[in-house]
Amino acid sequence: MGLQCLYQGSASELAAAIACDDFIDDLRKRFRDAYWQDPDEREVRSWNNSIPTVVRLLTEAGLGEVQVLLELKAPITDVRMDMVLVGTFPETDSGSVVVVENKQWSWLQPDGEMVRLRRDGIPQLHPANQLMGYLQVLRGYVPMTRDEKLCGVVNLHNAPAHLVEAVRPKQQGLEKLVQEWVAVYGAEAHREELKEVLRRRLSGANAAQQAETLLQAPVKPGHGLMTRVAECVRERTVFPLLDEQREAYDYVRHLVSASKQGARKEIVAILGGPGTGKSVIAVELLGTLARQKVDVVHATGSRSFTRTLWKYAGLPGKQRGLFTYFNSFSDATPNDLDVIIADEAHRLRKTSHSRKGEDDLREPPLQIDELIHAARVPVFLLDEHQVVRRGEVGSLDLIRDSAERLGYGVREINLRHQFRCAGSPEYVDWIERLLMLRPSNGRPDWQPLENFTLYVARDPLAMENYLKARVAENHTARIAAGFCWPWSKPNADGTLPDDVRIGDWHRPWNSQATDHLGDIPPSPLWATDPAGFGQIGCVYSAQGFEYAYAGVIIGPDLVWRNGWQSDRRYNVDRDQNQALQFSMVIRNTYRVLATRGMRGAVLYATDPATNQLLVDLGVPILGE
Repeated sequence: MGLQCLYQGSASELAAAIACDDFIDDLRKRFRDAYWQDPDEREVRSWNNSIPTVVRLLTEAGLGEVQVLLELKAPITDVRMDMVLVGTFPETDSGSVVVVENKQWSWLQPDGEMVRLRRDGIPQLHPANQLMGYLQVLRGYVPMTRDEKLCGVVNLHNAPAHLVEAVRPKQQGLEKLVQEWVAVYGAEAHREELKEVLRRRLSGANAAQQAETLLQAPVKPGHGLMTRVAECVRERTVFPLLDEQREAYDYVRHLVSASKQGARKEIVAILGGPGTGKSVIAVELLGTLARQKVDVVHATGSRSFTRTLWKYAGLPGKQRGLFTYFNSFSDATPNDLDVIIADEAHRLRKTSHSRKGEDDLREPPLQIDELIHAARVPVFLLDEHQVVRRGEVGSLDLIRDSAERLGYGVREINLRHQFRCAGSPEYVDWIERLLMLRPSNGRPDWQPLENFTLYVARDPLAMENYLKARVAENHTARIAAGFCWPWSKPNADGTLPDDVRIGDWHRPWNSQATDHLGDIPPSPLWATDPAGFGQIGCVYSAQGFEYAYAGVIIGPDLVWRNGWQSDRRYNVDRDQNQALQFSMVIRNTYRVLATRGMRGAVLYATDPATNQLLVDLGVPILGE
């Protein structure tokens, strides 16, 4: 599957299109067709104001045959690059690619490795770091670009040259790789300088063929977090961080430096749905800060997630303390740590204590307060739609209320881009509309996607056989279900009882054992151990993880009767069953299960009417 863009044409063709009054309307229509929504008006302004400045330079430089790709979707994600210029490197047969990031800023100043757009403004992501992420993701996931001449240009066409000089990578001390790959240009004299750079990097010879080769180039599948966690924590930066991901990463590092200068404590809240890269940010921050000798820990409320990190990070026993739990800070000295990274913070509890002692009449401290007090820079990463059991209280409002009560500021960073589900936010949006977790604006009919496969199965055996075939193709796959069947202990002979029973189809839940039973992994390792396929997972063993293909069994605790009806009688998990907002918890649960897949998903509902709903909404039937 190749790369996708909204527009492809030569610079001369684009110049002629821009001269027509309907060019922007045409781009709007293309955007709606591709992404199921209207473009943001800021984006439209950039099309109007920024694209012509680059096209003008190309035509003036005699590069009218150079191909221009507008809004090229980056591999593995829905992040889009403003402009990609494709041609041949002068006097060679090698392809040449120049990625352009357009900014309409007229004023900016450096602030460490970030920039400010107002003197009293909050530090923002440096555009050179933003662009570097695009170049890294191209190099990492489109193998042909490793043989191409590849570089990036930040086009600050409204900014005076003297302001741009101060934020150029060499002046600002950004990492050496950024300095080598990315250049920043402003207005005035910089326009002639940029024109000469384009002449040195591009020619129009065979440009159309080079562009077509790039667009049709195979994209290498992305690595899952756990497969690279040891390298990430112990050795070097592994994952490219794009847009808000990089902004969050840089802002936390900015606060670490500021805290050493005595700055007022500030809390960072990083919000994002499934697959927006929260845990990638967390692990990249942990690795970078630990290598810089910053006193940092990663904390979660998930036994499965933390135990899996222990395993895949491969750290010696004493260093396992880098990964711990939310309830580990009851006796922590205030500001004893530099940074706490609270991952999966939607799983925060009210307190770290299950109950008070008989003689202790004091209310235990709030768990969130313990985490905030324990570090100079507390960082919370959360998805409010992943609260799936009684007692979980993590939310943005909780963080805001605690910060206000304790007298600290909060920086909120929203992760907009999708890295799971083949970079298809349309699928996540559809799941949320289907489950009525967001307004639907009409019936949520399914529209097939080019890069994500969705099916509905007539029965669980068809689902299992399809996923088994994907495993035979060296993909990862798992089946997970709602907690609608009892979870028994292993049999005396080390086998697992077939607790999940649907007609003639019987399969075991993942294992309750604390260690492997032969090849069968314990439940915390079910999602990542290759032998996990064959057992059925639940939300507690699936949450926080990803695999290539997700099978989801919607049990009788959630059925469609002209609206969703949730039924406690069919849910056997005490924490879910006794939740006050049971309906929300169950719908959140199926959202989590349905968004684990990176390449595809298969849904099956035990209730015939609910399964038929999926068919009626246009989801193709597996095998038909």
